[in-house]
Amino acid sequence: MTAPPTHSPPITGAPTAPSRGTVQVTPAGEAFRNACNYEWRHLAGLRSTWVLLGVVAAMSLLTGPGLLFDLDKTRKISAASMGDLLAWAPMTTQIPMLCFIVLVLGTGPVSTDLVRGAARTTWLAVNGRRTAYAAKGTVGFLVGAGVAATSALVGAVSAAVVLAVSGAPQPTWGAVLVPALRFVLWMGCWALLSMTLVALMRNRIVPVVVLCLWPLLGERLAGLLLGYVPGLDGVDDWLPFAAGRAMLTDVSAFTGEDRSFAATMVGSDLSTPVALAVFLLYTAALTAAGYWAYSRREAPTA
Repeated sequence: MTAPPTHSPPITGAPTAPSRGTVQVTPAGEAFRNACNYEWRHLAGLRSTWVLLGVVAAMSLLTGPGLLFDLDKTRKISAASMGDLLAWAPMTTQIPMLCFIVLVLGTGPVSTDLVRGAARTTWLAVNGRRTAYAAKGTVGFLVGAGVAATSALVGAVSAAVVLAVSGAPQPTWGAVLVPALRFVLWMGCWALLSMTLVALMRNRIVPVVVLCLWPLLGERLAGLLLGYVPGLDGVDDWLPFAAGRAMLTDVSAFTGEDRSFAATMVGSDLSTPVALAVFLLYTAALTAAGYWAYSRREAPTA
């Protein structure tokens, strides 16, 4: 008779192969960090990103020399006026001119997914569409705010140097910091709004047109028409970019004729803190709507 076969005991410490069908789940925090890194690498890898940032840097450096065209050496520039200048003149142009540059950066990440058909690849790379949207929003906000902060800093240094060389008095730079911080926050929200509208409309051109025309013309016209509706008098003060203008420009900081001009250009009677809260709420609501649309809709194929 032959002896029955014996089974040798497993070797302790030997690596075991994962069983077939095992799914390795990446922790949410790690997945989010990886997704943010993915978005930043994609944005930094584009030549257009660095061209646009170079344009921003050059235009920010021109802030100081631009003062020479209307410089009164006997009068100190107010903190409100300097803040408006560093924020790319939102009081005159209704939104900061920097918005038109950040608009390109803000609409790019989502439009690459939804318009060019790369969504499924992105979702596989970053562990899901919700993580992808959160990363796009976070990176977009930080890029918009970072570009604004750098621009304001470069512009302030340029202005300070020109004022010192020309012998003109310096503004109260500590007071300029507050409107500059509001500008930085506003630009971060603008980048989020750019991304959100692309997610909602699944198009890049239409959101760009809307964001260019609505703050400048559409909202003024809408506010005028709403004023004729009984019970809606004053509702134009609460429209998104009316609140945004009041957030950027503190009318109470101006005096005399400058104050009347600022109030006319802003077109909203909201105080700056209330306007800031309203603009942030609009941004949060639209970002949530974009999250729902991006997470629920089917991805196009390339």
